[in-house]
Amino acid sequence: MNTASRLFMDVSYTQTQSGNVGITRTVRRLLEALQPAGCVPVVFHRSGYRQLSAERRRSAAQPEAADGSSAARLFRGLHTGAARRMASRLPPAVLRSAWAVTNGLTFNALGARESATPFQPGDCLVLADESWNYPAWAAAEIARRQGASVVLVLYDLIPLRFPEFCAALFTDVFRRWLARMLACTDAVVCISAATEADLVRWCEEQKLPLPRTAHFRLGSDLPRGGAGTVRADVAAFMAPENPFFAAIGTIEPRKNHELLLVAFEQLWREGSMVRLVIAGRPHPQCHALGERLKSHPQRSKLLLTLFDASDAEVALAYSNCRALVFPSLAEGFGLPLVEARTRGCPVIASDLPALAELADRGVFLFRRNKVEDLVALLRDHLAIDKRAVAGKMPDFTWQDSANDFLGVINRLLALRWKT
Repeated sequence: MNTASRLFMDVSYTQTQSGNVGITRTVRRLLEALQPAGCVPVVFHRSGYRQLSAERRRSAAQPEAADGSSAARLFRGLHTGAARRMASRLPPAVLRSAWAVTNGLTFNALGARESATPFQPGDCLVLADESWNYPAWAAAEIARRQGASVVLVLYDLIPLRFPEFCAALFTDVFRRWLARMLACTDAVVCISAATEADLVRWCEEQKLPLPRTAHFRLGSDLPRGGAGTVRADVAAFMAPENPFFAAIGTIEPRKNHELLLVAFEQLWREGSMVRLVIAGRPHPQCHALGERLKSHPQRSKLLLTLFDASDAEVALAYSNCRALVFPSLAEGFGLPLVEARTRGCPVIASDLPALAELADRGVFLFRRNKVEDLVALLRDHLAIDKRAVAGKMPDFTWQDSANDFLGVINRLLALRWKT
């Protein structure tokens, strides 16, 4: 047999979340693209992965969908910024045990309502969700014993390579999770060649056996439905006659919004009237930065912060800004870069391997964390609009991404079955 007879995708964590960002966005968009091919969403349970009911399956790919059960509400409540700050005061051993017990019980309760999934030889279980939140390896081993192949989607190794950007607990949890997953996985598919190379290096450093690996590219088209509306004040701020730059994506330490503010504050001190739009959800680790943005002297004048931007507002930013500014210090892929370039928007980005891998003539790289390099590029783009020079990156939709992914796992699993 050369292809999986049935395809299943873990959506355990995504089902507890609303919105359409980060890994949750990838899971929903891939599932949406793969459902016509028969992909079945499943959720974790300690007795093995279980299929979502027909009603919940229909809503699984919708960005507004979030489990409303008491268990899901409890999970979301325990992962708010305030709860995380309180938990950080606990001794590490106590915190680790409390986290494992609470998450295990929560996700087991969420999966208890669903029907058991009897896997069979030829099936493929895709683990693309944030499965470090529950003991996914145990349920994956059950699927393997029943004859299914298990494919892990790996986004990055940032918790291991850049622990300064993560809570200490998460770095420890991620390390344990990755080692366990590699031991029960038939193939690992990364979201970039840079991530795949990093995984190979890490396994060599840790002297861990590595399953077959490959990489695929994420899609970049915004959802067809539910794009939302553009608020009048947002439209006025982002009018084409007002030169502005945009930063799109979660507001968290590794995204380097601090450097971004330093660069623009320098331009503002020089008398420039250039505008900056920051659109993204604040991460709990960036509470102080979020408060700084809310009270910044230029807020609503030359600085617009959108913590709840709609897809339509993000699309408007890409359409009208001089460039997307992406000063990140660590990335596994760089979805905003591709979203911007496929819309003809130039990109100013730090020279990370994952971003350089995607770069075309419309991407202008600068030495990471060098504010003088960033300011020089901003001045250049203010003086000359680069859109005509940048052109447009060819479209790569989530359907293209899903087709790419299917081709990769079929190749990897076929190679395994030949041995």
